[in-house]
Amino acid sequence: MNKQKKAAPKDSYTGINTRTSQSQSNQTKPPFKVELALYAILHKGAQGITQPEAFNAYRESCLHTTISSLKNERGIGFVSEPDFETVVHFYQKPFNRYWLAADEDRVMALKLLNAYRSNRGLPKVHFDAWHKPDSKAA
Repeated sequence: MNKQKKAAPKDSYTGINTRTSQSQSNQTKPPFKVELALYAILHKGAQGITQPEAFNAYRESCLHTTISSLKNERGIGFVSEPDFETVVHFYQKPFNRYWLAADEDRVMALKLLNAYRSNRGLPKVHFDAWHKPDSKAA
């Protein structure tokens, strides 16, 4: 008895994705989580970002882990302080608000973000400095 599988009829739908690898390479790949985090941090600027804001922006549930990996693996400095405005319930611990520590860290974060974007075939983005370095404090 022959147990070979029979071919599907010529007009039947198989449900197989028929896109070629060339057409897939022309499409933009989805961004990495760290890329979304860097964009949100740079977009917020001097205001900083908290966990609830990151969740609303790009569904980040572990902002502290992403910040820690950027600090330890990429050398980008951050400042974090508790944001007591995020306290909703009586005994709730406040979320931390994260900022880039210095202008050098902003430049490093922007270079990393643009490297991720160029790998995906997207143009570079530019974020201005958050302060005027030539202006004197009053």
